[in-house]
Amino acid sequence: MAGNATRLIPAAAALALLPAAVHAHCPLCTAAVGTAAVTAKYFGLNASIIGVFIGAFGVSTGLWLALKLKKKIALQTPLIVLASFLLTTLPLLVVVPDTFYFPLLVAGDAGTVLNRVYWVNKLLFGSVLGLAATTIAFSLHKRIKEIRGKVLFPFQGVALTVAALLILSSALYFMVK
Repeated sequence: MAGNATRLIPAAAALALLPAAVHAHCPLCTAAVGTAAVTAKYFGLNASIIGVFIGAFGVSTGLWLALKLKKKIALQTPLIVLASFLLTTLPLLVVVPDTFYFPLLVAGDAGTVLNRVYWVNKLLFGSVLGLAATTIAFSLHKRIKEIRGKVLFPFQGVALTVAALLILSSALYFMVK
C-alpha cells in the first residue's frame, strides 16, 4: 500500500504542472494558419493568397497573446492584435514585392483621390483580407458560444477560422488565375 502512495506523488506533481484549461484563442489556430501560409508558398500560389494566411497568422498570434494576459486595460485586445498583425506583415512586404494595379475611376478630375490608379502590394492586400476573415470567424465563434453557452463541436474556433480562410483563398485563387 505504501508503494502505491509513493508512485502517486510524482503523478500528482506532474498533473499540477500541466497548464490550466485554455478558454481563449488557442495556439492550434495559430499553428494551423502558419502551416497554411508555408504550404501556400511551397506550392507557388499567388502572393495575395499567401498574404491571407500571413494576415490570419498575425491576428491569431495577437488574439492568443491578448487573451493570455491577466491584466486587462482599455482596448488591450484590438491594440495587441493590430500590433501583431503589423509586426508580422510589414517586414514581409520587402521580401515579397509583387504588386498589382487597382484603377479607382469613380469621380473627380484625373489624379484626384477617387480618379487615379493605385499600386497595391499583393501580400498586403491578402493580409488585410486574412485579417478580416479571421476576425469575422473568431467573432462568429464567440457569438455561437454566447448564444448556446457552449461550442457546437470540438475545435469549433479552429474549424470556423480555417474554413473562412479556405473559402477566401479559393475565391482569390480563381480570381487571379
